[in-house]
Parts: sequence; C-alpha cells; structure tokens
Amino acid sequence: MNQISLLVRIRSTPAEVFDKISTERGIEEWFCRASFSKDEDSGELYLRLWDTTDFRVTELATPSRMTWQCISEGNPWYGTDVVFELKTETDKTVVVFDHSGWPEISDFYRDCAMSWGYFLESLRSLIEEGAGTPEDVSPGCEADPT
Repeated sequence: MNQISLLVRIRSTPAEVFDKISTERGIEEWFCRASFSKDEDSGELYLRLWDTTDFRVTELATPSRMTWQCISEGNPWYGTDVVFELKTETDKTVVVFDHSGWPEISDFYRDCAMSWGYFLESLRSLIEEGAGTPEDVSPGCEADPT
C-alpha cells in the first residue's frame, strides 16, 4: 500500500490546530464542506466531506491525533486513512500528515498528493495569517474524490 506523507510547521498551539482539524467550522475554513454526526447506538463519530464522502473517525486523541477512515464504497479514497498527528516544537505545532492505504500510485493519487500539500498550507495560513484558501476559493485545486 502507498502513502502520502507531509509535514507542516504552524506557529500555534496544538489545541488551536486541533480545533481546525476536528470541527466542522474549522475544516471548512481551510479545506471543504464538512459535517459531523454521531451514531447514538454505537457512539461512533462520522465525518462527511463535500456532502458525498463519508469517514468514520477511528481515532480522536485531543489535542494530539485524529484519524479519518473513508467508508464510502466506490469512492477512490475507500479504505484509506487520513491521519493528523500534532507535536510541539518550541513555539510551533508540527502537523505530521499521512494519507495511507492507497492500493496504487495513479494520476488521482498524484493529484491528491498535490492537493493535500496545498490544503495543509491553507491550514497554516488560516492559523498564522487569519485566512485559509478552502476548496471554494482555491485556484483550481481538485481535492473532491468523487
């Protein structure tokens, strides 16, 4: 299996960065449309991106780690895991990002690698400069896997 691995340093606390990757409002400010729901019977937390792509939140360790697993069958991201790990480095938070479980390196995989780099920079810009460049304002960046 293949993996996209990136790292970005953000002048902020892990708590502030975690808020931007773990809340609807936060995700929408740097990435795309997002909504969370909770299964009342199982207690499992779910995330929907772009109104089309569903994830199960398989790990939520505030404020250091969050993992989303794509559960939308037929979607190119199906079965992949998106992991955000946050570490403190003096006055910065290091975001160690991995999108793992890719069955092959394809053109779509390459597009996603570029897009994730773009959107992690959007996250840094949002926190450090006050404005991100989410999907609706990005310059032609295609992240939606549908």
